[in-house]
Amino acid sequence: MKKNSANKDKGKAHDEEHAQWDRRGFLKTLGVAGAGAISFGSNTLSVVDSQMLTTALAEVDNDRVLVLIRLKGGNDGLNTIVPIYDFDTYANKRPKIHIPQNSLVKLNDDFGIPDYMKKIEGLWKNGAMKVVHGVGYENQNLSHFKSSEIWASTSEDSSVTSGWMGRYFEEKYMDYLINPPKNPLAIQVGNGGNLVFNGDLTTYAFSVSSPERLKKVAESGTIFDTSNPPDSLHGNQVSFLREAVNSTYRYASVIHEAYDNSKEYSGYGDSSIDLQLRLVSRFIKGGLGSKVYMVTLNGFDTHANQPTRHETLMIQLSNSINTFYADLKNHGVDDKVLSMTFSEFGRRVAENGSSGTDHGSAAPIMLFGPCLNGNSFVGEHPSLSTLDKKGNMATSTNFRSVYATLLTDWLCADPDLISKAMIGSEYNLLGLGLGCNGEQFLKLTNDPILPIHAVVYSKNDIDLYLNINKSSQVEIVIYDLLGRKIGTVFKNILTSGKHNLPLRVDPYNKLPSGQYIYKIEVDGSSTYSKAFLVK
Repeated sequence: MKKNSANKDKGKAHDEEHAQWDRRGFLKTLGVAGAGAISFGSNTLSVVDSQMLTTALAEVDNDRVLVLIRLKGGNDGLNTIVPIYDFDTYANKRPKIHIPQNSLVKLNDDFGIPDYMKKIEGLWKNGAMKVVHGVGYENQNLSHFKSSEIWASTSEDSSVTSGWMGRYFEEKYMDYLINPPKNPLAIQVGNGGNLVFNGDLTTYAFSVSSPERLKKVAESGTIFDTSNPPDSLHGNQVSFLREAVNSTYRYASVIHEAYDNSKEYSGYGDSSIDLQLRLVSRFIKGGLGSKVYMVTLNGFDTHANQPTRHETLMIQLSNSINTFYADLKNHGVDDKVLSMTFSEFGRRVAENGSSGTDHGSAAPIMLFGPCLNGNSFVGEHPSLSTLDKKGNMATSTNFRSVYATLLTDWLCADPDLISKAMIGSEYNLLGLGLGCNGEQFLKLTNDPILPIHAVVYSKNDIDLYLNINKSSQVEIVIYDLLGRKIGTVFKNILTSGKHNLPLRVDPYNKLPSGQYIYKIEVDGSSTYSKAFLVK
């Protein structure tokens, strides 16, 4: 009896241990992040002892959240942040739709906002708002679909189907498909036509098409109601499909739990953006743990009747953001949340014949949150007089610079992961005053033996780039994501300097498509590992 009781206790402990496995614990058990080996039947899984891999996979020790607010349709930046410094040019090009000077709230002597956006004035005065001027990309094509694609993928190449956040998550969470995290990495509302969270292997966001659908998930923990289906073949089929969809949304229950763990704030209105930010706040306050949210406000394609349409949208946006931060402050977490507006393009400088504006190019983005540590304008405002042939302003800030700065200074990302997330033209980091303790990442590049190693993708092959400071014995081995050894790429002495080595086990054939991990061992002691993808 005692023996059976002991066995039961062991079995219970074993079950609890498995229930508590987290991503890093799982990798450690497999040997991907620690020493040792593990056997399954007659198959032994080899071990990768990887300081770099462990660091890359480790969660940054902070609870910072990024909220992306998509203004879908192409927001008119000139009627959002009004250039007082060149008001005559602005008003002359927009005789019917400009914002009169007596209807402006001045943020400083050079720029103001329409008085119907006055709800965000308090954020500016309290140092919780910044504006980045002239944000866009090179060779703007003025297409909603294509421009949205470029903003999401950071590339003008249509064959690129991954997004900047998706690539970042894919590098950071390389075992996502076999061991997804307990909580969703990101939540996206209004996901149509946007690739932001797409990786090459999967999408990394819990996505719903509407805030109403997300609210249903939050309240009930399911997508569809499966109770009382019609007693018929069709009813059985519908019930089956609904149950299948509910099970697919594996994060519905944890979203529901976070929603239930938080309290409603009474200040929100009834607009779509109000509902979305209210839900985001409930998830943050409820401890959901998602790092990135993306919400959408539609209706900014203002070719006609812009004054009325744009005012309505900006009132909704301004009121919602003000309430959102009041809600977060009431819960004591407003300094943990950074929000950013963005749109696929701005509008043309001159108005058209329908009291509206046509597709333009550069436009400002707005950032909100006490974490900004002061208000300011970042970058140079584009000229309203020196325009291209279509009458559009030149881009003065590469949008990739904004993304890279948020990853670097807010989400505290590994610089190597950021370089993989950002493709297209070169970018520079902006001074947004956020700050991040990046000491753990500096350790990855300050090693005296092997400071630099990266995967280089060419048209027909994949190489491992190495830069070694002194002649060393080097061994390079490839493993799959379960820690099984695929084979040895290289084992010999490498002289100091730069080297490109094909990531192949067989010199005549590439690896099959999939995700792998390379391990570099230097002089039998220092080891380095990183994931790479074979398409």
